[in-house]
Amino acid sequence: MDACSSKEALRPTAVKNYASNRPVPVFSRWSGKDPGLWSLALFLAVLALQLLLAATLVPGAAIASDAQKAPLKVALLLEDGADTNPAARLMKAGLARAAKQCRMQTFLVQAGPGTDKVALFRQAARECDLVLVAEPGLHAVLRSNAGNFRTTSFGCLDTSILGLRAANIMSITFDDAQPAFLAGAAAALLVKDTQRLGWLEAAETPAGNTMLAGFAAGATISKPGVRIVRRTDSVREPKALLDELAAQSVAVTVIAQGARTESFLLALKQTPLFGIGMDADMAPLAPGHVPFSIIKRFDRAVEELCLRKARGTFQGRETLVYSLKNGGTQLVINKDFAARAHVDVQTWSHVQRRIGELARELENGNISLEDKRVPTLCNCLD
Repeated sequence: MDACSSKEALRPTAVKNYASNRPVPVFSRWSGKDPGLWSLALFLAVLALQLLLAATLVPGAAIASDAQKAPLKVALLLEDGADTNPAARLMKAGLARAAKQCRMQTFLVQAGPGTDKVALFRQAARECDLVLVAEPGLHAVLRSNAGNFRTTSFGCLDTSILGLRAANIMSITFDDAQPAFLAGAAAALLVKDTQRLGWLEAAETPAGNTMLAGFAAGATISKPGVRIVRRTDSVREPKALLDELAAQSVAVTVIAQGARTESFLLALKQTPLFGIGMDADMAPLAPGHVPFSIIKRFDRAVEELCLRKARGTFQGRETLVYSLKNGGTQLVINKDFAARAHVDVQTWSHVQRRIGELARELENGNISLEDKRVPTLCNCLD
């Protein structure tokens, strides 16, 4: 039959439908000896095309389904959530960064003095997909209550190196003794033999004990026999405490005062003391008075936990350790310090070189420091 044949060239034939045993009309251009065979082939080809199109459309449908999912609900519980608290400010910044990268609804819960921490925790656990905690008081609440909320994920920050071994808890901690060690070694090089170092904290904590031990170890390496004066106070005026340290021959002190850190650094400008910042770079608040700052990347930790939950890579029982080697901790050196503080150029160059040498030793595992955070088992049933 030529290409110009009549409409009879397109005629319905019957292909057996094996599912219903009923004839199904299919058009065929063939007029050979067995038109039914060619019609069956065409039917199978159309069916294959339909299956191919369906397979192609499925991913698009999945994407549309994901887009329609409810946003991830994340609660950040803080005992000291003031913007003047460097650690809290970093955590809130990390939460905001994560929210820009995935569909997320965030809640900041203040569990300060006088609040029922357990009730706040349980409410957040009931209403959210991910709950983040970062302070010792909330760590204790997490340990005792996480097992009651099996479908909720929990992120625990700044816990012991062992973390909390529970199926719905992922921990991120800091090897913060490392930057504290560097700070102690560097600070000891800046003081005279008759001077002392200081450690000024708002409250004694396991993390603080760990860093103080690292600070003392570093100081001893640079100046054996150097003494460290420790003051734990969350009430007295910053200037009064700093003057007291100065009266005891302290020349350089760590300032770990949480929400009061900034006020201490402002008061530092009225004293002859040098101060070491904590959690964030504090040099801009007291130019010429802050040679170093101990950095702990709380922002990165919060961001990582949120994104892992959003992307399905959140891993219970796992503990990530942020250290000098992976950039999770750091000792930031104030480049303008020597000029502003009138420190001898040769002395300052030696300090910076020594920091670099010791940092490499720490990163290579040649210096071992103790973690004084006490590991505890989670009261969670797996």
